[in-house]
Amino acid sequence: MKNFFKLFGIIALVAVIGFSMAACGEDDGGKDGRKDVLDETMWQATVYNEDSEASIMTITFNSPNFTLALNNVPQTTGTYSISGNNVQLTARGFSELGSLSGNTLLFDSGTIFTKR
Repeated sequence: MKNFFKLFGIIALVAVIGFSMAACGEDDGGKDGRKDVLDETMWQATVYNEDSEASIMTITFNSPNFTLALNNVPQTTGTYSISGNNVQLTARGFSELGSLSGNTLLFDSGTIFTKR
C-alpha cells in the first residue's frame, strides 16, 4: 500500500509538470512574452524639402526591424533598439538617436513623429 501511494504521488507530480508545460505558449525568441512599445506600430511626420514642399515620412516598427518611407515609398530598412525612452535607429550609412514620450518620437535631427 505504501508503494501505491508513492507511485500515485509520482504520477500526480508528472501530471502537474506535464500540464504546466502544455499551458506554456510558444517560444517568443527570448522576450518573455513582452513586446517593446514600438513593436508593430507606425509613426508619421511631415517633412519639408528646400523648396518648402511637404512630404509624409513614416517609420514602421516590427521588432527588431524598421522601415522608413517617404510618401508611402520605402526608402530604407534597418534595425532599432530601445532602452527606456531612448530609441536608436541603425541602417546602411546612418544611425539616428531619439527619445520617446507618449505618442511622440523626437529624433536628435529635430524630426518629430507622432504615433498613427
